[in-house]
Amino acid sequence: MAITRATSGPAYPERFYAAASYVGLDGSDSSAKHVSSKFSNDTALIFYALYQQAQCCYEPLTPSQSRGLIDFVQERSPLGVDENGITIEGFLFINKYLVEQGRIRQVWNILRKFGYNNELRLADDMIPYSSFKRMSDQSVELSDEAIGFLRGVYKNLDEHSGNNLGPQMIGFVFQISPENPWSIAPYKDASEKTDDGGLSLEAFLSLWNLLTLIDPARSLECLICLCYPSSAVRIARRRAIDRKEQNSDRRVFQCFVFGPKNAGKSALLNRFIGRSVCSFNSVYVKICMSDYMNLRPYDDDNNNGSNEERYAVNMVDNDGVTGDVKKTLVLKEIQMQEDGFLPSNEALGACDVAIFLYDSSDESSWKRAIDLLVKVATASEDAGLEFPCLMVAAKTDLDSFPEANQEATRATQDIGIEAPIPISSKMGDLDNLFPKILTAAEHPHLCIPEIKSKKKRSRKLMKRSLMVVSIGTGAVIVGLVSFRLYAARKQR
Repeated sequence: MAITRATSGPAYPERFYAAASYVGLDGSDSSAKHVSSKFSNDTALIFYALYQQAQCCYEPLTPSQSRGLIDFVQERSPLGVDENGITIEGFLFINKYLVEQGRIRQVWNILRKFGYNNELRLADDMIPYSSFKRMSDQSVELSDEAIGFLRGVYKNLDEHSGNNLGPQMIGFVFQISPENPWSIAPYKDASEKTDDGGLSLEAFLSLWNLLTLIDPARSLECLICLCYPSSAVRIARRRAIDRKEQNSDRRVFQCFVFGPKNAGKSALLNRFIGRSVCSFNSVYVKICMSDYMNLRPYDDDNNNGSNEERYAVNMVDNDGVTGDVKKTLVLKEIQMQEDGFLPSNEALGACDVAIFLYDSSDESSWKRAIDLLVKVATASEDAGLEFPCLMVAAKTDLDSFPEANQEATRATQDIGIEAPIPISSKMGDLDNLFPKILTAAEHPHLCIPEIKSKKKRSRKLMKRSLMVVSIGTGAVIVGLVSFRLYAARKQR
């Protein structure tokens, strides 16, 4: 149900528009179907909903009273009525009239009946928080039915069937929500966009998946405002169980992107969502100019110089054992503190797979990356939250150090994970990386760094060596003593 506002007349607070608009959708199955299947410019508040609003006020209207109310609204607000009944503008006029008549309690009765609190947001008891209670290594995903519903919303808004939902229509999706969550960080720049700033169906669903993953309460609030029932989410199985089963049934995977400063993390996220290394961000324009002038080639500061959490989300083809199905992959750039402070155990629990980038043109970068990997893997193992890890050799288009790459390969083999994956964000040589990340996440029992087991084996070998040395030393001493005793007896 679209919302058209009057071009003239009294101005209403934005949240009041949102709240009243949602009340205009009566929340019944018929309204939900209307939203998903039509989503046209029909702004009528159907008679059934009108009765519902009247009942909220504890004053049920008879058919003749309803007709009289419609005539009353039409006389005073021409945009308030159309051939189907009272429009959103008409409903707002009714509420304004009630306020002017001092019947404010009646207005609040209507809003509270439909779950709004004093801040004109859905009250906590309207959002079933219990539906996404989970352990730290579990995640929240949209259900198949919710994905199907959102596909229908997109299809009906994509008027020209061009697989491009423009910014205006994207804003329209959230017009009856308290706000558009995608207009702010970390969602604003997290997905691939078309030339005019629109979203393809994959990008649209990817952003919904990201919103549900990191803020399920807000995702549910937005879906409820679209008249979708609260059974929109599912809790994924614990990753600890996935390791035992040696597979994962998740459809959304979160990958933490670690690495020392200037390793190429931000460039990787940009490439993942179809952006060049030289984005339109002013920081990156300077970077690209300096790259061109050979002053600071391939600079890549953390998160383009921002302190905010950075995400990138897209769908990746899954050609593995589980079938040719696209899964949603979320990349999260991890900001490393100067003191080397690591993410908390709770934060590590949300990680399905981790990659550790290093600059292959920097001789010392891989050492910092492998040291970081050891710290993260040890912390996750101590917390019982192990996850697959991959090393990535970035900036392979620049002059590299063969010996450093060989040492990095030996280091990864020594801890039982794959050899570093070579990439170049600048050259776009990334086709092999993202499917490998997805495959590692789908098989959480593989690519687990053997950090502690290596230490234990080293200690055992050391103990054995010491034992052998001790036994050998003892044998030598006994032999010397025996020889001296034999020599002494012979002299006698």
